[in-house]
Amino acid sequence: MNDAVLTALVAAGAAIGGGALTGVFALAAAKRQAAAAWAAGERQAAAAWEAGRQQAAAAWDAGQLQATAQLDVSRRTLTEQALANQRAVRRAAYVTFLGRTDSTQLALAAWQSAIGTADESPRRREYDSAMAAVGEALNVVCLEGPDLVTAAAQALRSSLASGAAGTRHASAQLAFLDAARVALTPA
Repeated sequence: MNDAVLTALVAAGAAIGGGALTGVFALAAAKRQAAAAWAAGERQAAAAWEAGRQQAAAAWDAGQLQATAQLDVSRRTLTEQALANQRAVRRAAYVTFLGRTDSTQLALAAWQSAIGTADESPRRREYDSAMAAVGEALNVVCLEGPDLVTAAAQALRSSLASGAAGTRHASAQLAFLDAARVALTPA
């Protein structure tokens, strides 16, 4: 073989070898580039997943806070309504009791004025009936309370007893009114 062919073969072999070597390096670089792109994609997907998870967690927390706030408002509203209803029931019981004590005071005065007359016996029955009505109203006041009002109501009823001093009724009535006002005043 001549030198020219040998040179050509060596040059062709070198070119093929160089191309193959370049191809191997290019393939290795492409694999590294693909692996880097894959890793970057995985990091991006993981970051997107984490951001979505955090957003979902924040939305969940916000929803729970909102639900808790709504429940709290509902509880307070129901509590306020219950207290308003309790005050209305107490007010009605106190008014009924006061009305019956006023009627009994009038019946007591009528009976005491009729002592020694023909009207004494019917007036005594009216007084006894009125005292029974006061006792019934007092039972409701005792159920509704509070204790301060119950004690004042019992003192007011005692002031209507046939042997009680007339001035005692006015002070007992004022004490009951004061206790009732305190019990009916919203806290």
